[in-house]
Amino acid sequence: MMLQKAHSLLSIAVKALCTAMVGWSLFAVGAFSAPLDETQTASPRIVTAGGSITEIVFALGRGDWVIATDSTSMYPKEAASLTKLGYFRQLSTEGVLAQQPTMLLGAEATGPSVALEQIAHAGVEVTTFNVDKNLSGLKRLVLDIGEKLSASDNAVTLVHDIEKKVDQQKARYADKTLAFNTPIKALFVVANNDRGITVAGKNTVPQALFDTLGIVNIGSAVEGYKVMSAESVLMQNPDIVIAAGHMLRGKSAKDALCTHHALAATFAGIHCLVEAMDSSISLGLSPRFDVALQRVAEHAGKAIEIKQTQNAANSRTSQ
Repeated sequence: MMLQKAHSLLSIAVKALCTAMVGWSLFAVGAFSAPLDETQTASPRIVTAGGSITEIVFALGRGDWVIATDSTSMYPKEAASLTKLGYFRQLSTEGVLAQQPTMLLGAEATGPSVALEQIAHAGVEVTTFNVDKNLSGLKRLVLDIGEKLSASDNAVTLVHDIEKKVDQQKARYADKTLAFNTPIKALFVVANNDRGITVAGKNTVPQALFDTLGIVNIGSAVEGYKVMSAESVLMQNPDIVIAAGHMLRGKSAKDALCTHHALAATFAGIHCLVEAMDSSISLGLSPRFDVALQRVAEHAGKAIEIKQTQNAANSRTSQ
């Protein structure tokens, strides 16, 4: 009798131990691989890295899935109030995993790569998007994110809306330039120092904005963001200058750029045609591409008005 009782207790203990081991195994698998079954019945927990990525996710109606973002993701206002995980190029593995995400969506430069590898190894689905820095790239980005988030219909609608608004801005600017045949020359500045001015060149969002409106980017000889010498800027003689928003805080900062030795003798410097633009729409592929176009077009319009006035005065003088 005692032997039967001991055998029964041993059997119960073994079953309990097996159950515990199975439970532990399931926990371990869930911690280090994508929880595919869970995501089929529950909304993903998304971390976004890069202001453009975040803005597109919200524009597609998936903002309620986002649990944390990087520090550049300040639009829309709902994104600004979410937990911030630092600069998207310098994410912390521990910081991201502490949010218990199921998915990380990042801009091309999201990193460092070792952190992304560790995050993916922990079972988070990691996707970074590499697209051209132009209007076509923006549309591709919207469609790719829409597909990723099961929001393809919303993505198609958003792309059509972007196209419509961009066409409207192009038409308005074309009307301004009807009687002015010379293209406006522009320069986009992201930083300046004693060596020269760091400008936006080829394969950048500023280049895409200028190209869309038919404006000449005098920095297009460089790739990406590079220093342009003062001599080169003077020689190219920009009509307008647009600067990343963080550069021009207050009138004194604007005046300082207008009188910078690389710009003071240019048309833009003489007339102080220097304008700051929010970096979220001027440096990133934002669904508000049309808003950025409008800002550029309005600034270019000021140069056109001055030039037309000068041309009219010169014409009267020569008669």
